[in-house]
Amino acid sequence: MNIQEWLTQLLSRPAADPLDWESYCVTMDDATWKALWRDIEATQAYEDGLEAGFRLLHATQQHRVQLGQRGYQSNQVLLYRSILAMLDKADRWDAYLAAWETIWAQTSHCLPVRGDALTGGDPRLAPFVRRADGGFGVPPLPYGTSPPKTIAVHFLYPLLRRKTLIERKLAQERAGKLVSDRRPLGRNALTAEEIQSRLAQIRESAQRDEAERV
Repeated sequence: MNIQEWLTQLLSRPAADPLDWESYCVTMDDATWKALWRDIEATQAYEDGLEAGFRLLHATQQHRVQLGQRGYQSNQVLLYRSILAMLDKADRWDAYLAAWETIWAQTSHCLPVRGDALTGGDPRLAPFVRRADGGFGVPPLPYGTSPPKTIAVHFLYPLLRRKTLIERKLAQERAGKLVSDRRPLGRNALTAEEIQSRLAQIRESAQRDEAERV
């Protein structure tokens, strides 16, 4: 089975049909994953990529126990980023921004960053740095204070520059200052509302799982 057939098989399943553990592992394997997204990029099948991202994100939630905490968080980060990438490549700026804000509001996964980033002069970093109490928002270090060796930064921070650019382009387009030849929206493309609903369902599933384990 080639990679296009694998993607077709993945998308042909009913959206509510759980993806079995073996199929999930094969799909998320590094070699399959890279080939899958290379094919999506080559064919510009971004709506298929978006749907695949949602299905794999849902499956990640279903297989959370088997993945373990590290695997679960790593795969979630990868898939959230992939969903945003598909919206970006499809020129779906409004949906991208709405999804970005939803993901920011309902996730807390972090990546380790050198502590001296706190003194790097980017005022946009502080809201993305995790505090000791688990919340986000660390003020700049007082002058002369040594930074910690590493800090935990929300995984969306590296995408902040791209988000800002999309916000600017969308504002210019709406003001009539940008002539944009955006990609046409496919007939079966998910609406922005449907995208928000899918993200909310995944979050609700995660909250139920967390409540059951308590």
